[in-house]
Amino acid sequence: MSMKVDARDVMRVLQAAGLDANDLLDIEKPAALEVVNVQRRLVPVDTAETKNSVQPHIQESSAERVIDHIGPETNYAPNIEFGVTSKPNYPIQPFVRPSAFGNEGNINRSASAAFKAKVTEKFHG
Repeated sequence: MSMKVDARDVMRVLQAAGLDANDLLDIEKPAALEVVNVQRRLVPVDTAETKNSVQPHIQESSAERVIDHIGPETNYAPNIEFGVTSKPNYPIQPFVRPSAFGNEGNINRSASAAFKAKVTEKFHG
């Protein structure tokens, strides 16, 4: 499951504050960790393979955007998230969607704290 976030406004604020794309990555990592932690906490565990496969993967990082795929890497993870249409009694157990939707407050708090720390480090450290 992929989710795209338009960060152009964020990048404008960062650039106005004298921060660059590497700084954005430092700010994004704690926010991504919030998502990872929720996915790992919510995923049903049988063999723990899916839980252990949940990782952030930076796809692209530039002065204009960061694309980070956060999620499980097992081929059956979509079956856990969405169920199996050929098996009507297969349980639907969402863990990816709730890690982002409904978790925005924690994600924003982590990113804000990382932003404040980065500005402090860069300009007052």
